[in-house]
Amino acid sequence: MTSGSKVLASIAKTLGSAALMLVLLAGCHRAPFDPTPVVPASSTLPYSAKVKVSEVGTFEVEPGASMGADPQLQSRVSRTTAPLLSTNDPTDWERATVTYLTTRKTFRSVVQEGPADLDLTLRINMYVDPSVASDFSHIYLAVTDATLSDPRTGRSLMRYSGFGKMPGEKKDKGAMERALHIAFRDLFSKMESDKRLLTL
Repeated sequence: MTSGSKVLASIAKTLGSAALMLVLLAGCHRAPFDPTPVVPASSTLPYSAKVKVSEVGTFEVEPGASMGADPQLQSRVSRTTAPLLSTNDPTDWERATVTYLTTRKTFRSVVQEGPADLDLTLRINMYVDPSVASDFSHIYLAVTDATLSDPRTGRSLMRYSGFGKMPGEKKDKGAMERALHIAFRDLFSKMESDKRLLTL
């Protein structure tokens, strides 16, 4: 093999390794939850929206904290935990939320690039309660907070919250997903039925 052939073989090997790495990285890029099992909204808001997820967190709370009527669990957090639905990367959550909203048809359209009528900013937090109840070892409470704002001025127009609660076992991803879907359904149902949004 000549010197030139060796150089070409080395370059090809390096490019092959880089391509393999990109494929592997792309394969690791999974949605944090399955956004597709959703019933379309009965009424669609006459606006386009652009989704931004500003915060994703997973927290363990004091045992029994989720049993109270007050959904404000921030003061009962005992520690921050690792992501339980595969990732806390806001970009992954934005993609999954866009798919959810497109399937649900809450808005006339969901814009990923370019201008939209409304900016939708989401905070998504999962609280894990190592329950004191005997039937299930854990309670999962998903809390979603949304702000609709004017993209031209940045002025906040409306705020909504959604809550979803589901019992399950330790690290029960199925229970977490169900809690999240309940919270999303609660949140976007409130938006869809809010007559004030029709007068923006």
